[in-house]
Amino acid sequence: MFQVCRCLLLLLVQCFAAKCEPGSCSQGAAFMQMPKTKFQLSRQHQAQFNACPKVPYEQCGGYEFKGDACCPEDMWCMFVNGWWSHCEPCNRKGYVPEQCTSSTTTITTTTTTTAATTTTTTTSTTTTTTSTTATTTISAVSTSTTTTTSIGSTTTMNSSLGTTTGSSTAAPKTTVTTTTVTATSITSTSTSNVSTSAGISTTNTATTTDTTIKWSELDSAACPGGVCVVPKGQVWIVDVSTDVETLTVQGTLRWDVEKDGIELRTCYLLVEPGGILEIGTAQYPMNLQATIYIKNCHHEHPHFGRRFAGSLGNSDFIIHGRALNRTWTLLSVDAPQGSQELMLKHDAEIMGWRTGDRIGLATTTRSESTVHRIASINGHSIQLTSSTLYDHWGGFRDIKGKKFELAAEVVNLERSVVITGDHADFHTSLEGLHTMKAGPGGAMDIRFARVEYCGQRDVLARYCMHFHQSGHCPKCIFQGNAVVESQQVGITIHGTHNTTVDTNVLWDTRAVGIYTEDGNEMNSTISSNVVICSSWEKCNIKWQQKVDQFAAIYLVGMTNDLIKNRVVGWYFGIWTPGMRWSRGQGYALGRVCPQYSPFGVIRGNVVHDCNRFGFYLDNQYPRNIQRDSNGYVTDMSTCDEFTANGQDNGIVPANLVEDQFDWHNTFVGHYSLGDVSFVRYTSVNNHHAMYWKEGKNFADPMAHHIRDSVIANDPSDKVEGLLNFLGPAGPFTFRMTNVSFLGGGVAPGCGMICAGQACGLNAGGGPCTAQYLLEKVDFSLVDILNGRNVKIGVNSADEGYVLPIFLAKDDSLGGHRSLVSQHLDGFAKVAGCTKLGEQWDGAYGCSSPVRRLNIWSPDVGDMWIKGPGYDVQPSWGRPVVGMNAGKMPFEPRHKGYGTPVVLGGQYSIEVQRFRSEDAVFELSDPMLTEYFQEPENVTLMVNGKMCSFNSLSPRAYIGPKGVESEASRGCNLNADTSSTAPSTSQAQQGTELTTSPPRRAACAAHARCSILSGDCCPTLSGFFLGCCDA
Repeated sequence: MFQVCRCLLLLLVQCFAAKCEPGSCSQGAAFMQMPKTKFQLSRQHQAQFNACPKVPYEQCGGYEFKGDACCPEDMWCMFVNGWWSHCEPCNRKGYVPEQCTSSTTTITTTTTTTAATTTTTTTSTTTTTTSTTATTTISAVSTSTTTTTSIGSTTTMNSSLGTTTGSSTAAPKTTVTTTTVTATSITSTSTSNVSTSAGISTTNTATTTDTTIKWSELDSAACPGGVCVVPKGQVWIVDVSTDVETLTVQGTLRWDVEKDGIELRTCYLLVEPGGILEIGTAQYPMNLQATIYIKNCHHEHPHFGRRFAGSLGNSDFIIHGRALNRTWTLLSVDAPQGSQELMLKHDAEIMGWRTGDRIGLATTTRSESTVHRIASINGHSIQLTSSTLYDHWGGFRDIKGKKFELAAEVVNLERSVVITGDHADFHTSLEGLHTMKAGPGGAMDIRFARVEYCGQRDVLARYCMHFHQSGHCPKCIFQGNAVVESQQVGITIHGTHNTTVDTNVLWDTRAVGIYTEDGNEMNSTISSNVVICSSWEKCNIKWQQKVDQFAAIYLVGMTNDLIKNRVVGWYFGIWTPGMRWSRGQGYALGRVCPQYSPFGVIRGNVVHDCNRFGFYLDNQYPRNIQRDSNGYVTDMSTCDEFTANGQDNGIVPANLVEDQFDWHNTFVGHYSLGDVSFVRYTSVNNHHAMYWKEGKNFADPMAHHIRDSVIANDPSDKVEGLLNFLGPAGPFTFRMTNVSFLGGGVAPGCGMICAGQACGLNAGGGPCTAQYLLEKVDFSLVDILNGRNVKIGVNSADEGYVLPIFLAKDDSLGGHRSLVSQHLDGFAKVAGCTKLGEQWDGAYGCSSPVRRLNIWSPDVGDMWIKGPGYDVQPSWGRPVVGMNAGKMPFEPRHKGYGTPVVLGGQYSIEVQRFRSEDAVFELSDPMLTEYFQEPENVTLMVNGKMCSFNSLSPRAYIGPKGVESEASRGCNLNADTSSTAPSTSQAQQGTELTTSPPRRAACAAHARCSILSGDCCPTLSGFFLGCCDA
């Protein structure tokens, strides 16, 4: 006890000694300038004197926080920002802070100075104390809230032992003495914290002592000059329409849910910490019409700016409008141009739709999406007040016996609660209203409201609906809303986690529909939303100095769930600009690596009729990054391509894109992507079913680049569509499994699968020795005509038309095990190789196994290789330029050489300036050894020196874009091939041990060993398992 008291006394001395610059301690700036003091409390004493009842992520500090600053023993009070500190679990995601590892717990406290108040706060039960003389009170274990008014000299302390607040007028002293104060009783507090099942205490509720006043009965003096403040301890009921200058809520503002047509007009509406705005509840929603009207006037707030409805810190902003069972549906039958009847997939009355509702009808023909009104409803049929301007598809379409639902979305744009405002100059001023929840704590729960004429172009943080730096916020919910006509973004999740954005309809939200802004946002659910731009040109704007960055769903924060959303009519549909914001934005700049962040669940999204990309994962390589609970990277080296011992740092298991459905888009895909597997992907009538330039071997040996998928095209569709899959380039194995091609319209000059796109060019991989492994790939339901099943080379440098190869062990390649380019005519002399027809691109089909050989080396000029497949005279025309006779040109971007070779063959290289000990040799890929269940090796003479290596040779520090300086050099690096590589079940068992590769020393010996051996660790790149130093 003595030690505890001693610590507290020392803290009081520090508090008395604290000085404030004039104005620096004002409440308005406190959240930006809170000085932090630390003291240490032993865990034993903490457990004895502070049996803290808090749950994870409950608030323990921050701007205007007056609760108990304690945290349980297995948590620590983590400072997030000036608004918020919360109780962070010590073992969250493997991150163990110093406070959790030492024998004492460090508790962050906040020292402030306030006027004439002494408060000791722990939990919600309230008592009142009157005193004429007192000392500074410290409550070690208490179940009451004591509020005392003082004119004497005290100080403020927040700790796990309680809170004492006061003001000091005496000179600072170096010792603590008894201070005489005069105190009078005041009323008890008017808020309490309610703990939720999600583990965060955020909801404010008025106590029975609050005074309730109807707005219709307010005294005229309540809003001097039209500036209204709902004081703490009072509940104002909005029962009549009213027009004020500004409205600030410190107590409770509650709408009368039995009054129809009430309109509240104000320049801004702000709910301050401790305040509550309530327009309906889940139990008693606002089923009648209610309007918040934000006027265009001069009033501004220092943090929220102009024209807003928002909440600050630990306050509640709750709207529950009339619920709809569905906010959107699909057409079940085509609606030709001029139709006034729409047949819907779901019953309109059961969905909760009404006569007079505005609805949006999505395009299915790359034309415009349009707005109509419902004239009448009869079950699944609705009559419109105006005719359709274009053809709109409904129901299913058949392609070769398989049915695809290519149907227009029909969205309901009407809601009972409307947030709107002045908008006569909306398209010239580019400014509307905005809504925002700023800072952690409290709740913003808006359901079934319409927010319109919103967003303020080029102004940061001015979006239609916005969670702003709210930390972990499971009570941040936007559900069932209609966001219509925005000048800048529809819904933004910014520096906030665990939110819900569900079943919203967004119409013409310029720039972006749904936005995760900085890159640290995590664990939110974005589901079943429909984002439509009536014409893509309308939503393509320059905003916040961002050019060509517009998308229906724009994700910088990647670790969020994206489930069953639908996008129509944008330029980019769903876009993750990994490389564009590789270091994050705003608060997270330099503290995150979004390009390498793991994904959340991505499943069941539909994108159609977009002018450029539909689903667009741009330059994403998810890795085993280490982050704190706020999404900030704690070790930036974990963003690197390789672990500390040179192994592939790709995420295991690989991230998935499941059940993605794209149709009528120009492109689907990405420029560069790794460790992301497409599962059950469906493409119908896209101009490019897949557009993929650069990839890699997955760290997860179980993953396939694409599997269980369908690529279809109906050539009678005049809107859009070709049957082609443009695959990536680079030295790795691209796995395509159980994929069916249907229909017709194979791209001229290409094929259904076009290998090695953009190889050797700026945006593509290289060297161009990609290996395409096909399994259960079915071309039988395609009307080929003059098309090809496969094509080697597309939009690439010369090497891209010569070096890629196809592999199979089933009938995917017409019974051939290998296909090599038509330009490598020397393979006509290899036993088992045959010249094929146009259907197979005139390639050489071989029963012999052919694999890639890569030599990573400085530029020594052209290398020439001799051996099987290269015993012919060179052809010097493009694209061959001698490669048919063994010329290996240097690839300058990634600094290496490569060419196909026959396994088991004997080859030789003669290059005067080349030293094998300076080069890294790479043959095939380890997963192919497992897949084909046979050893893979070649023998190579280099300047007369015998080299022997195989597919299981060490791969540390070797990637698709070259090698690091630590990579093992030399050509006698054979791994044991007495048996094949470990089985996939063994590899699976190993990768389950950890998601991050072990960071032990590099392997001293290069022999392959069992994953179950205690002195071995998996590389997590293919199947090679290297023995590691202890």
